Amino acid sequence: MQLPSRKDLKPYAQEDVRRSMIELSVTLALTVSTMVLAASLDGPVAYLMTLLAGLATTRLFVLFHDHVHGAFFRKARWAKRLFWCLGVLMLTPVSVWRQSHTYHHRRTGLHRSAQIGSFPVWTVPRWRRSTLLQKATYRWIRHPLNALVGLFTVFGIGMVMAPLLRHPRAHWDAAVAVVFHAAVLALALSVDALGPWCRGLLLPLAIAAFIGSVLFFVQHNFPTVLYQKQRLGRGTPAPVTCSSQLDWPTWAHVCLGNIGYHAIHHHHEAIPFYRLPEVWRDFPEFQQTPRLVPTPRALMGCYKLALWDEDLQRMLTWKELRAA
Repeated sequence: MQLPSRKDLKPYAQEDVRRSMIELSVTLALTVSTMVLAASLDGPVAYLMTLLAGLATTRLFVLFHDHVHGAFFRKARWAKRLFWCLGVLMLTPVSVWRQSHTYHHRRTGLHRSAQIGSFPVWTVPRWRRSTLLQKATYRWIRHPLNALVGLFTVFGIGMVMAPLLRHPRAHWDAAVAVVFHAAVLALALSVDALGPWCRGLLLPLAIAAFIGSVLFFVQHNFPTVLYQKQRLGRGTPAPVTCSSQLDWPTWAHVCLGNIGYHAIHHHHEAIPFYRLPEVWRDFPEFQQTPRLVPTPRALMGCYKLALWDEDLQRMLTWKELRAA
């Protein structure tokens, strides 16, 4: 079934500024209020607020992501300043995210380019010619524990420190992120507020980073994924066979900013997140997208995938690799 063209989807890329303002206001209010409550309260209620702050931060990141794509307040100068600051807070400096994520979108579904802006996908031959250290690094990056500590590895190192060390002038906002978080921690230590800092900032960011890392992974690493060596033509969107549709309840889509409609997003990145369900409804062609019900078992099934086999045209599991 042929997918709609970008021209067919262009009407859906029109932003409803009023709706965008409501979404931003509500999400910001929830994020700030839950962080403040988590830092101010004690006991189980405080940690409940920490969890809610983590979920709100995840949603705030989706808005940040849409803004960088030009789908959310694309022309507002105040929004550019706001989301630049939020990028510093969430350890996703705009300069780094724009560069890596643009690369990711242009090369989604090409296993040879999957290591930039996403998680690496090696072929069997590459695995065989790699050193033990390279193999260990590859396994760690694709291990669920990497997602669990994603705030420090995926974001702290991958999105801040590594780009800063490689290109300090281009990614000076990454340096701002380092200084900002170091200053906040120093302030918390100086006023004996390490606990409130952990509950109100560190843990919410860690929860959001964990959720984000897992979703980054399973959106393009799932049992039925199909990769390509190259695009069929210049400017051709990635096929839906290399992106998953997260099949979860409506409330989950709402809470996480419709991040589950990932194949549609890759087909036209300028569609605001709140209009993605309209595209899903109006274009049944997208319903051929591989679906993933994000249960713990299904998610672990994604993390069991190891290498792309070009002969079999599928991902091999670590168990299959050991048996080969």
